[in-house]
Amino acid sequence: MNTGFWRLILLAVLAVFLMAMVPVIIKYIEVDPWLIGAFRLSVSVVGLILLAGITRRPLIARKENWIFIFLLGLVFAIHWLTYFYSIQLSTASIAAIGVSTFGAHLLLLGWIVHRQPPHWLELFCVLLAFVGVYLVVPDFNLADGMTIGLILAVISGFLYALLPLMHQKYRHINGERRTFGQFFVAMVIFSFGLPQADWAIPSESWLGLIVLGVVCTLVAHSLWIKVSTELNHVVTSVVYYLYVPIAMLFSFVFLDEVLSPVQLLGAGLILFANILGIWFRWRSQSSG
Repeated sequence: MNTGFWRLILLAVLAVFLMAMVPVIIKYIEVDPWLIGAFRLSVSVVGLILLAGITRRPLIARKENWIFIFLLGLVFAIHWLTYFYSIQLSTASIAAIGVSTFGAHLLLLGWIVHRQPPHWLELFCVLLAFVGVYLVVPDFNLADGMTIGLILAVISGFLYALLPLMHQKYRHINGERRTFGQFFVAMVIFSFGLPQADWAIPSESWLGLIVLGVVCTLVAHSLWIKVSTELNHVVTSVVYYLYVPIAMLFSFVFLDEVLSPVQLLGAGLILFANILGIWFRWRSQSSG
């Protein structure tokens, strides 16, 4: 493997590390999810415009590609919104664990999109992952915020699994234009929720919002779009699973969130099932 491959791996690890800060910061600052999304995306859009001005690279995609850009932004916006509400309804750790089911979703989406029927082992991995989801919630009750938060995180994980497939499908569009378009469309969507949002933002929350906007969005998501487009989806999926232990560690250190042994078992099942399924798909493709 050449130097370029390992450079992409390092960039992927850095992006995941920065993104793992997100659930902890969102849980800590307690700001309305619509405001968080609009602020993060506004910072990122302005940052990309300034960067484009310096490098003199156009950011607006051709008109025939606008429908693709809109779909990217729409999926991304709903992914974020469900994830933000998941964090606030449950805990940072549970939300991170729930969204990590995206690997299982990716296997099923590969079946639908690439016409690759799953092996029985892959179907077993999907089942195992969702057993893990069940174990993570202390009391699986649809009237309970923890349960609703986890369900939203799983939905967010499904939408997150769509994104790398969409970016690879639309890779004929310049990467900077895809990134800018995704953020811009999502920003417009989040702006529709601002009139009903709770604008009471504690003064100590502004630093967290700035970090979310600059570090966790402009830097981290731009890097992730690059690596998820250029690396094989199996490789990016495996690297992404660093997100869960890093987010859980941050949650333990900064939010004093502690998971029970049963919840840790559930988290372990999700990680094991997803990585096993991804590894099996990679081995099958390599041997084929």
